[in-house]
Amino acid sequence: MAITFVDAWRKDDPQLEAEARAFWTSHKVLPGDADVDKRVKQLAVLAYDENVLIGISTIEVKFFDLLQENFGFIREVVASDRRLEHISIALTQRTREVVEAYALAHLNESIAGIAAVLQAPGIGKRAISRGGGLVLMGYTDRNEQVRACWFDHFRVKSRLPDAS
Repeated sequence: MAITFVDAWRKDDPQLEAEARAFWTSHKVLPGDADVDKRVKQLAVLAYDENVLIGISTIEVKFFDLLQENFGFIREVVASDRRLEHISIALTQRTREVVEAYALAHLNESIAGIAAVLQAPGIGKRAISRGGGLVLMGYTDRNEQVRACWFDHFRVKSRLPDAS
């Protein structure tokens, strides 16, 4: 198994976008209300085994209320026949590296880290490893784990009132 990762974050690569669309369609993994045109513009990393696409991550940058900063919310999907091979952990790690490098080069966008809502069946309150450096932050109303990690370069601005 020789898995390779292709960085797609903010590349607007028509070939990678077409491959992602084909993967999502053939694996029937997107919800019916998903905006596929928007989703392909959020591609972060594609995982391949030889020339076969086996996993995709996307990032949507938005304000994370809990941490009061902009975070890249990651979505991942791995081919169903490959889900027991820990590919998702490697995909998360690579996605973090790609988005963190981008955030460091584009400080004006103030991307503080990455976050995820784990929706895999059966996770609930079950402890899992720190895949990709994401640590438990809490739970959604549907008992889904919310995990996040801060980028090393990011500094939180003080929100305390000025003492002068």
